[in-house]
Amino acid sequence: MRAWSKLALLLVVLVPAVAACGPSPQGGDDDGTGDGGGSGSGIDASGDLTDADDTDSSCGAQNTPIMVENLGDPPDLLIVLDRSGSMSSPIPTFPPNFTPKWNIMRDALNALAADLEDNIRFGLAEFPTNDDCAVSNPGAVRVPIDINQAPEIMSYFTSRSPNGNTPAHLGLQAARSHYQGITANPAGRYVLFATDGEPNCSTDAATAATQTVAAVTALANAGIKTYVIGFGGGFVDDSVLNNSAIAGQVPRPGGPPHYYAANSPQQLATVLDQIAGGIIVPSCSYALASLPPNPNDVTVTLDGQIVPRSTQHTNGWDYHPDAMTITFFGTYCQQITSGAIANVSFVYGCPGPVID
Repeated sequence: MRAWSKLALLLVVLVPAVAACGPSPQGGDDDGTGDGGGSGSGIDASGDLTDADDTDSSCGAQNTPIMVENLGDPPDLLIVLDRSGSMSSPIPTFPPNFTPKWNIMRDALNALAADLEDNIRFGLAEFPTNDDCAVSNPGAVRVPIDINQAPEIMSYFTSRSPNGNTPAHLGLQAARSHYQGITANPAGRYVLFATDGEPNCSTDAATAATQTVAAVTALANAGIKTYVIGFGGGFVDDSVLNNSAIAGQVPRPGGPPHYYAANSPQQLATVLDQIAGGIIVPSCSYALASLPPNPNDVTVTLDGQIVPRSTQHTNGWDYHPDAMTITFFGTYCQQITSGAIANVSFVYGCPGPVID
């Protein structure tokens, strides 16, 4: 299933609406070469696309934007959320902030799902499911993994509140069971394990820690990678979270710590953005919201650098597979999928080069 990005801010490839300069009454560029490199083309000698305000009348005066949307396939992300009683307490800070951690997590996850529900197949599981140490399986998965689950995640938070202990390993085991019951997603399968405390629903702390890391290892062995968030400071056990993050096969870059620490609402939002951006693989194809007035009179850029049009699909861009989609080929596609590109733009009225 293909997904179109609604917001660019959380994607590895950012795709803004571009205020484009429209076709001129005269057509073409100032120097008559037709290659888009003339003094009035909007393209400078270094190959950069200049701001539309700097172009002269040969580039036209229209400012109708053409929206470009990433057409990548969405990966699966099952949130395994700690709803133990400690989530009802505030983050220990000075000066004090009395907002419960649960409310901060609720707002952050609702925002994430609303922004990226077209780009990530979200689900949500909780632990515990009662007010002690139990985790009902399959009842722990309150929001099944699917596209467009932002309303379901929001609904979950309206009906649930924190209470009980921290049977982390049981929540992670329930996550694996849920994945075993659905078709494997070739775009990726992930767990987001978010907790504010030590696992404590076993005979002793050491056993609880071992069971938690073992549950993450079992997920990894099933092809499901686990991101680990330690939220709210206080009683977070670094050793359990570090070992879980390493076992989950997607530790935080630059660690230790190998897990993602979030001790404020701002840090939590940033961490969630980083994780979400890391699992969305950018597509080399982008949808146009409207056709340009002259499809042959356009310039496409990656990070401000002009990409030549390649009608033979060797190394550049072209309309493919239809006139409402632009697709990158060769090294340009490789740059996008590697995450090296931050901005894709499509501007009409300023013709770019054609190589084949």
